[in-house]
Amino acid sequence: RLTDNPRDAGVILYNTCAVRDQAENRVFSKVGALKPLKKKRPDLVIGVLGCSAQNHREEIFKRHPQVGIICGTGEFLRLPELIQTARRDGRVTALKLDLETTPRFVRTRNLGPNPYHAYVSVMRGCDQACTFCVVPRTRGKEISRSVREIVDEASALVQSGVREITLLGQTVNSYGKRLAKGRAIGLQHVLYELQKISGLERIRFITSHPRFMSSELIEAMASLDKVCEYLHLPVQSGSDAVLQRMLRTYTSEHYRKVVAECRERIRGFSIATDLIVGFCGETDEEFAQTVRIMEEIRFQSSFIFRYSERKGTRAAQIYADDVPEDVKHERNQTLLKLQHRISRELNEALIGSVQEVLVEGPSKLDASRLTGRNRANQIVVFPSGPTPRLEGKLVPVKISSATPLVLVGERIGEGR
Repeated sequence: RLTDNPRDAGVILYNTCAVRDQAENRVFSKVGALKPLKKKRPDLVIGVLGCSAQNHREEIFKRHPQVGIICGTGEFLRLPELIQTARRDGRVTALKLDLETTPRFVRTRNLGPNPYHAYVSVMRGCDQACTFCVVPRTRGKEISRSVREIVDEASALVQSGVREITLLGQTVNSYGKRLAKGRAIGLQHVLYELQKISGLERIRFITSHPRFMSSELIEAMASLDKVCEYLHLPVQSGSDAVLQRMLRTYTSEHYRKVVAECRERIRGFSIATDLIVGFCGETDEEFAQTVRIMEEIRFQSSFIFRYSERKGTRAAQIYADDVPEDVKHERNQTLLKLQHRISRELNEALIGSVQEVLVEGPSKLDASRLTGRNRANQIVVFPSGPTPRLEGKLVPVKISSATPLVLVGERIGEGR
């Protein structure tokens, strides 16, 4: 059984991400904090799983002797066996990365914090070579799951109460490579099959790559009513020179054309992005080009990061991390302020509109209000009132006010 209290646990597993230093440092800080508990309870099994395990390997044992399991991205299905081995022998390492196959495994229930939403992985690995990223080294080449397996898992999750599914992949819209000989299979084929599942209300997918946003995928987004009109499409920079140094394999003009096609064909289209400031050699003019593309496209939201050198990446090998930290900070603040203004303006434009909200539960800030997300993945809060339980239902909410991060409104109809 699951427990929220580490003191009650017999096994504590950290599934890690190696994309950013900050995330890795936070995980290893938590692992370090378990040292006294392990000393008090020698039978406790502590495991580090995923990309950080693949990245740091046996070095983790040296830094954190309380760890008993190091399990890479290709060995998750062996966890029951690894736990037993760690209990018997004290330590076990499983880091095999099979580049030819992906595990055949179908979940039948959702263990996430939101019982009405689940993530479904459609692929593993990445074929891109972005110079700032460690993912290809830690996860290997792209391997796609079969359409049938994805649909089976989604169907089982819907049977357990899930109403919204987000498809996951490092470059999710390049799904289908090496999957079938003689015919092309793309992410749109998965969307058309998921559309048929009774009880599934919403479908999203992340993270997409601008190079693989095909017209066929855009048409699926436009024509399938269960597929949300929301796209997370990292641009990273508005400068072609920076994009070239990043090896992103597209230009800013290509990105603009993709967004223009989406807006032309997808009613109510909403877009979010990722941006990196202070990448190696970024000049004032190159940064200004990023500001311009933000002002032009007007993203609903942006995840903005200051570049930091990552050991094992190509950028760390061939480029100097030469943008001063104070300049990175200033550019980061400039983009944050710009996005804050754009988000406020876009959200205020929704005042008076009616948004369909999938209710998640009481607001963490005010228990008298319920919170959920609309089809554009925006947070919506509204008074709960003397109503029957609405968690897990889709309810219409009329927006009365807005902040850059939250829409506020009143429920105007019954949920379904």
